[in-house]
Amino acid sequence: MSNPTQEPPLKVAAWCIPRSLSSALTQSITSQGNAEVFFEYYATAAHSGPEKIFKSPGNTPNVVRAPLHSFQYVKDQLEASYPSREIVFLKDMAYAVDGRYDKLPNGYIHTFLTRHPGRVFPSLVRLAASFPPMFGEVKYQDIFPSPGQCYKEQWDLFEYVTNELKQPAIVIDADDLVANPASIMKQYCDKIGFKFTDDLLTWAPDLVTKHKWNIAKNLLMANQFIGHYRRAFGSTSFERGECLQEINYDNENDDVKASIEYCLPFYEKLLKNKINP
Repeated sequence: MSNPTQEPPLKVAAWCIPRSLSSALTQSITSQGNAEVFFEYYATAAHSGPEKIFKSPGNTPNVVRAPLHSFQYVKDQLEASYPSREIVFLKDMAYAVDGRYDKLPNGYIHTFLTRHPGRVFPSLVRLAASFPPMFGEVKYQDIFPSPGQCYKEQWDLFEYVTNELKQPAIVIDADDLVANPASIMKQYCDKIGFKFTDDLLTWAPDLVTKHKWNIAKNLLMANQFIGHYRRAFGSTSFERGECLQEINYDNENDDVKASIEYCLPFYEKLLKNKINP
């Protein structure tokens, strides 16, 4: 595994937790148009590709919906040359590459976007409840299933990047991002070597279509049925929203509480390395 190249274009991976405003970060970085965006290509391989790891949620057929998306295919696409681009930006889920670090792309700066599990898991519960009846019963554990419930995998990947690849830690907390977008984005851009301007703080809606992101068709179809990206893709700025509300999960069921409490130690370790406003 090589260190990031300094030759253009800049190549950056953002390894995220579900429901962490990662689509907003992607839209910000790529809003000026001169970017090649890969949206959850590894997650597509893990959930829908020929080497798929996870069962489809609910009673949907457990079939391969993205036949091109092997892990090697994803790596090859990310390592391809994009000489006309200023930046190649991968937004993906850390759990999707767990145990497959040999399929990480060479030449990338690896960054991390995390969020308090007390916000994430209640959001996943609401997402699971929004599935149409045709999907049958869908639990939050079915949407992003992983032994470490996403947070352990994110921490493990962070340790691999910092200890094995010898790259500096670049971590953003989602609540900091929406509360102080100018400060966080400027520091993030400085650390990855990307020019910051105030134009990164607002953007036009639906950049997925406008700028032709690389995103699997089955994800776009799922969004039409479920709408799990609808609000994110329609956003135009870092919305403060619930980041202003106190985190309180006392009223959540025992499964959700157990997930939150299991993930908190990994989140807190990662947070020690975060960019501060």
